[in-house]
Amino acid sequence: MYRYFKDFLESRQRLTSLVPLIVRGARQVGKSYIIRDFGKTSFGTLAEVNLELNPEWRTCFRSLNADTICRELEALLKFRFVDGQTLLFIDEIQTSPEAILSLRAFKEQRPALQVIAAGSLLELALDEDIVRSFPVGRVAFAWMTPMSFREFALASGESLAFDLIDKASLESPPSEGIHKKLLELVRTYYVVGGLPEVVETYLKSGSYWEAKEVQSRLNLGYRADFVKYGKRYDYRKLDTILSAIPRLVGRPLKFSNIDVTSRARDLKQPLYDLERAGLIRLVRATSANGVPLGAEERDGKFKPQYLDIGLMLNALGLDLGSLPLDQALYANEGSLAEQFVGQELLAYQPPGTPPSLYYWQRETAGSEAEIDFVLPLNGKAIPIEVKAGKTGTLRSLRLFMEEKKSSVGVRICQHPLSFHDQILTVPFYMCSQLPRLLAQVSSL
Repeated sequence: MYRYFKDFLESRQRLTSLVPLIVRGARQVGKSYIIRDFGKTSFGTLAEVNLELNPEWRTCFRSLNADTICRELEALLKFRFVDGQTLLFIDEIQTSPEAILSLRAFKEQRPALQVIAAGSLLELALDEDIVRSFPVGRVAFAWMTPMSFREFALASGESLAFDLIDKASLESPPSEGIHKKLLELVRTYYVVGGLPEVVETYLKSGSYWEAKEVQSRLNLGYRADFVKYGKRYDYRKLDTILSAIPRLVGRPLKFSNIDVTSRARDLKQPLYDLERAGLIRLVRATSANGVPLGAEERDGKFKPQYLDIGLMLNALGLDLGSLPLDQALYANEGSLAEQFVGQELLAYQPPGTPPSLYYWQRETAGSEAEIDFVLPLNGKAIPIEVKAGKTGTLRSLRLFMEEKKSSVGVRICQHPLSFHDQILTVPFYMCSQLPRLLAQVSSL
């Protein structure tokens, strides 16, 4: 299956100076698969070391000497590493603090050997006391998300439809037939989501039921990992929070809505750890007077997003198959649509920058307003409203545009592509085209 992340790895390979790369992301987003595929197609040899499947190999990293480490790994793998021709892939690196620390040695002692590491819940492992000093400045990071809707559509055999989408414009929008076809595919993506194992299961079987079986296993599997990270606080708080997030997506987060029996200060750190591990994403409030949006972040105010829309639907126990299309896309009062758009915005961010999402909220009595997402683009703050149903006013969008002097606002919804009265209407399936469409609007 095509993943944009491989394009990122290939473009990075052309840099004149490389440092070891750590790929972050939740379990099952496809980190190991895509790194392995990259190694096989872009290098003469792939040296894959899985420190969870082969725990005894962790001792190879104790010397913290790059040449010594390589010699021992070569003996275990039974072939020589050639600088520039071998990719050393250290998988499940979170199981070995020494392996994490060794990345500094590779940078300083053997910089010509390309090294990529990956691991599940890596950020929680990095906080353990046994990690004495992380090699800051000696490694690069990249973030991987579930498959985007575009990647899902291509895996589903819809490349010709997306060829049309790539060329669509305000003057020549997708036809009604293509529009309806891709909205139906959005419904399918709601149910299946973007985790590669679930997508592969669905595409092979054509069965939502089999896909849901995999989703249920993955949802339980994430929680089974939590017991490893209970030194700083009761790991059951992680489970409590993750269980609550699917029903809280799209709403400003109050800790009492997670667990009325817990104090906010006891839930805050586990919440942040779940975000750093990639299992949730916090959409942070910003005043949005300009970019960077994070410069005006409103501390402690955020809305949650779940890792994946398919897992979210599974956790909520919703069945969209029997609903008419417009009702399915509006399911759960529009929170699934907001999850979809947030997930899409994250998927198309540059992998080498930390993922971030922002929203805007005005709490003035009698003049309350909220914008679902604010997108930084070309030095401007672009307001985005998600309208899951076929109807709905754009009052908040108009208020934002007037207050912030915005020349354009975006509505993402079921309606066809259009531009009217400074509002760019974008159908759900065209989220990947937002930068191009906004550039077209700016030129009108």
